[in-house]
Amino acid sequence: MEEKQKKKTRPNALSAEPYKRRTELEMLKITKEIQSGLISVRGASHKYGLNRNTLKRWMTQIFLKTLHEEKYPTIGNMTEDQRNAALTQKVKELTKALELSKLKIEGLETMIKVAEKDLLISSLNMSVIKLLHIIF
Repeated sequence: MEEKQKKKTRPNALSAEPYKRRTELEMLKITKEIQSGLISVRGASHKYGLNRNTLKRWMTQIFLKTLHEEKYPTIGNMTEDQRNAALTQKVKELTKALELSKLKIEGLETMIKVAEKDLLISSLNMSVIKLLHIIF
């Protein structure tokens, strides 16, 4: 009897330990392979037995992590002048965000006043609307 020839199969997502927890170094290695163009996301998903969405999520997490580290370096590694400059910059960012929030609140309050006046909405309904604005 003739033996059946075995086909060469490459590992698929089901056969390469899909539930294995990967270390951060493995995640970095895989995502760097993808970003450098050595392998596609689909190819990496087959090679390492991972879901494509998982790989894309890792790439996003690593990208955001590196952005955060570039934008906000650790204060412990800074000199006194660098620390003061970084804190001053952070205060400016927070002040700007506070001003924008105050402007948004003022706009919403104006809309409520106009609705009360022009649309003759009762103040009881307005209290419900105000609560909804606070909640959402």
